[in-house]
Amino acid sequence: MNRLSRYLYSPRNIAGCSLAMIGLLLLFVGVIETGWPLIVAGLYAVGALGWPRSAPAAPPQSIEVPAETLVQQLQTLVDQVSKRIPEAALTSLHGIQATLVDLLPRLRALEVSGALSVESAFTVEETLQRYLPEMLGGYLKLPSGFAQTRPIKDGQTAAQILVEQLQLLDESLKQIAQEAFAGDAEALVNSGRFLQRKFKAKAAYQQQ
Repeated sequence: MNRLSRYLYSPRNIAGCSLAMIGLLLLFVGVIETGWPLIVAGLYAVGALGWPRSAPAAPPQSIEVPAETLVQQLQTLVDQVSKRIPEAALTSLHGIQATLVDLLPRLRALEVSGALSVESAFTVEETLQRYLPEMLGGYLKLPSGFAQTRPIKDGQTAAQILVEQLQLLDESLKQIAQEAFAGDAEALVNSGRFLQRKFKAKAAYQQQ
């Protein structure tokens, strides 16, 4: 529906038309004669302009899921699949879990401070909300025997592909964590250097 159509059916137009009809009715019964077009137009304007404007719809508020809830959801996912995926895949999944547990409580602060890029923060969120559920869900739909023995792509079984994908995701998240915490790690190193200089200088002064 275009803007004209929306206005024609709007309460403002209906209110204006209602008052304009009263003006026409007064014309027909002889109450007004001279200048009736201006009177009708004026009544329409009073109705249309006098109708209260609709308040703009408030933008939808995004619901921030607490980090504790996300960590618990991750633990639930790991528990559900731990006995149904290859050992090598489980090792990578535990690595992914450990990295996410470190990142999730600090994610927004790291993003705001600039320690973590928007793209990296998006990757962290998508890993938990989409990548892992889709990857593991797709694997678990396959019969165990088929997944472990039947080549499905480039001579690889579904189990081998899952292991490869989880290893890649594990390595990517570790790189993101390195990026995120590099600033804090450097600050700690610098603090240590400062303390060494300070107290070595003090010790040297006291020995004089």
